[in-house]
Amino acid sequence: MAAIDPAEIPLLEAALKGAGGPAFSTLSRLDVVDIAKIAPNILIADVDELDVDPLEMLRRLRFVLPECVIVVYTSGRKLSWARACHLTGVNCLLSKGSSEAQLTTGLRRAMLSGCYTDPLLAG
Repeated sequence: MAAIDPAEIPLLEAALKGAGGPAFSTLSRLDVVDIAKIAPNILIADVDELDVDPLEMLRRLRFVLPECVIVVYTSGRKLSWARACHLTGVNCLLSKGSSEAQLTTGLRRAMLSGCYTDPLLAG
C-alpha cells in the first residue's frame, strides 16, 4: 500500500485479506525507487493528492513493477480517468466510495483476471 489515508487502511487491509492477497504493509509516500526495492505482488496506491502528475507516476510504477498488480484507490473520478489509468498499465481501479465487500470483489477479480474497474467510477 502506498500513499493511503491512515483512516482507510483497516478497510483496505480487510478487503485485501478477504481477496486472498499477500501480507499487508504500508509506505508513508509513493516513491518509485523505494517501491521497486520492495517489489510487491500487489500495490494499492491513492494518487488523488500527489504533487506530481498521477498518470506519469503510474507509468513509472508499471515500468519498475512489470509483474505487479497495480491498484488505484481513488475518489470522484470519471470513466475517462479509469481509461487513462488502464492505459498507463494499471490493472485495477477501486472507488473510495465502495464497501469492503465491493473492494474485496474488485481485488479478487484483478488478481485473477488482471483487470477490473469499479462500477462506481463509470458514472
